[in-house]
Amino acid sequence: MDENSTTLDKEAEALFKQLGGIEKRETLSIIGEIAKAYQDEQAQSDPWRILLGELVRGICAGFLDHKLFKERQTAEEHISRIVETVKKLSEMPDHDGQILIRYRGLFSSDIKPVELDYLVSFGDLIITHESALALSRRQQDTHPHLYSQLIEAFSVFRANNITTLFIRVPQSRQEGMESLEPCIEVLYQYYQAVKEGSPIVLVHEGKDIQVPLISDQDDQFDPNLTMLAGLNRLGETAMKTLVQEADNFIEDESEDIPLCDVTNVFNAIFGSEQFKDRFVKPPIEVNNVKWLMLSSDQEILQKQKMQLVNAIFEKFGGPSQEAVQIINTLYEGDFNTFSPCDIGVSLQKITGILEEIESRDKGEDVENELLDNVEDRLDPLKDELLDDLTINGNLLEASRPGEEPFSAKVHDKIIDLVKFFKGRSQTRKKLIAIMTQRVRFDEHDYDTIARMFSISLEDAPRLVQNIEALFDEKGGFLRKEFEDRIPEFARYGANIFFFLWVYLKEMSRKSDRVAFLNALQFLIPKLDHPEEGMKKLLEDFVSNPTEALSSDRNAIMLATILLRKENWEMGTEIEITPEEVLLVEDNINEEAIKAASDAVTQGRDDFIRKVETIHTDTKQALWGFTSEDEDLSAKYLLSLEREIYIFLSILNPPIAGHVLRNAVQAYGDPRGQVYGLKKSREDIDFLITLLRIIVRALQRVGTPEDLQYLRQIKEKQSEFARRKDDPRFLDMLTRVVQHCDEAIQAIEKRSYQGSTSTT
Repeated sequence: MDENSTTLDKEAEALFKQLGGIEKRETLSIIGEIAKAYQDEQAQSDPWRILLGELVRGICAGFLDHKLFKERQTAEEHISRIVETVKKLSEMPDHDGQILIRYRGLFSSDIKPVELDYLVSFGDLIITHESALALSRRQQDTHPHLYSQLIEAFSVFRANNITTLFIRVPQSRQEGMESLEPCIEVLYQYYQAVKEGSPIVLVHEGKDIQVPLISDQDDQFDPNLTMLAGLNRLGETAMKTLVQEADNFIEDESEDIPLCDVTNVFNAIFGSEQFKDRFVKPPIEVNNVKWLMLSSDQEILQKQKMQLVNAIFEKFGGPSQEAVQIINTLYEGDFNTFSPCDIGVSLQKITGILEEIESRDKGEDVENELLDNVEDRLDPLKDELLDDLTINGNLLEASRPGEEPFSAKVHDKIIDLVKFFKGRSQTRKKLIAIMTQRVRFDEHDYDTIARMFSISLEDAPRLVQNIEALFDEKGGFLRKEFEDRIPEFARYGANIFFFLWVYLKEMSRKSDRVAFLNALQFLIPKLDHPEEGMKKLLEDFVSNPTEALSSDRNAIMLATILLRKENWEMGTEIEITPEEVLLVEDNINEEAIKAASDAVTQGRDDFIRKVETIHTDTKQALWGFTSEDEDLSAKYLLSLEREIYIFLSILNPPIAGHVLRNAVQAYGDPRGQVYGLKKSREDIDFLITLLRIIVRALQRVGTPEDLQYLRQIKEKQSEFARRKDDPRFLDMLTRVVQHCDEAIQAIEKRSYQGSTSTT
């Protein structure tokens, strides 16, 4: 490696030390045995990640900076290497045929500047700066420079203003590869041709074919149109005619083709019936603005988004990194991961876009698209971050100890949004305080409440009165008052459901929490879209991934209720989900399943870490360590794990198998750690009850990999039996073994049906 790569390796090692080692950093710092097992499962895909990283490196060296190939190779050998890597990747199971390298510009660290925040995706594989660190650490014996090479490639992408690079991958190495090599040959020469005017030459059947540099409708050299020319053997005159025809087509008939295909003439050519069948489409696309707006071919582009993106491009003279960074901030940015000053800088940049939209009279739709996205970014902002943002006239100021203060003029409409969310934070605190004290609401509060719950200003005082009526003078919950007002509360939809959930979290008395939990069950069927509350419940559950809370069990219980069309427990006083819920088959709310699956998938790492935290706290409670929260007893934590396993077995997201497999390993061995702790004997009934739930959950969603653990439980029944000499306990144990038999049969049946369906 050269001096630059050696420096990058040292930076990587410094960051490893700064982060406390890879065990603390593999995706959002998940730790412990469950996370490690998850990491091990993820490592099974490392060969594909390594290939993907090698492809990124090869593309960078082949297209942009030939010096990056330290080996003495010819151009033909470089190109052959890239083609062979794509062929190998085509053999990855269940891929979606789309590799996308995309600049984000959302996250930075002391070592990685925001300019190097690229994301590489292929099917379920994702490579970012952080995951590249983890990958390099796991593979340090065989690929010690993998991280530094990838960051080096990102640096070259940045230097050449590459914001997107898309590669269409065939489903196998035998099909659809014939167009890949000539496109790579063109790109291998394209950037040199642009800089120096050198020719682009393809060699076909021993003959040299010169490929012209092609310009787009704005007279800018375009790599995609140049590849199209080379792949289809079109000369400069023919391409000029095609570009003009496609540009005219956009002007005259743009309503007849998808929005994403009117973003430039290249997309229009392959989005229109008039042109697309006449030409072979290049499998590689460089800086195609389509991929700044979409993440896959299946996604549908909304008109307002395209208009806003175009307005941002006009402001910055094209899809520069700064323009792309603003787009991604508007559509993907998580302001809770930003510092207060970074939020201020982002809103200042967005102000420039809004002023440009107004000065150029882009229309109300484009302005609303921008402001709606700003609102979406500010909506989930935590109170402590809002408190760090202050408004002084039309100036937005931000400060936090240790940071340079920020102060800048921000558009009045953005100032109004910040004012609203700061005001909402204060009004929300007043609404919560209703439980314990008399609170005075002013006109500003009522205006905020009206916006919070999408009701009229006149209805806001009535909502406050209905909430006040739920509590007596000592803050006790009045269930009868709540049930009488269910039709009224249902009018406010998922907004009121989640807000009432906040009251449930804040209640100090267990009797009030149980009563409120059971009362909420009657509200859920009255909501038009109960699944809308699912996302917020699960986001709230994982919002403190390193802490188990006394509200967590109720959150998962309510989520499990929301997964179903009908709540069988309606009218029954419950503190935990009945075990019979594991039998549910048809009583599934598909919209809620989708909402929950999306939420768990997006927060996958936090969810795993939360489960890890709860399991660790369970073991500490069984050791006899007491929590500051008296509610977090071993009994409670075991029942919380129970709720999680029931929920995951009904939802069955990709992480369910991993979590349940680790659970059956932890609780399915009588010699395991959890059975030898100080209080394990005292809580043995709860441990065996949890084991029964795990076994029944595996009956629903287990795989052949779990059979060994189910058989182990059966084989060690006598060892379990020695844990407690009690007829009731032995009967519980017998039921666990019976469920093991049922689970084994169910898994084997699924496995057999799966194998026969594919033959």
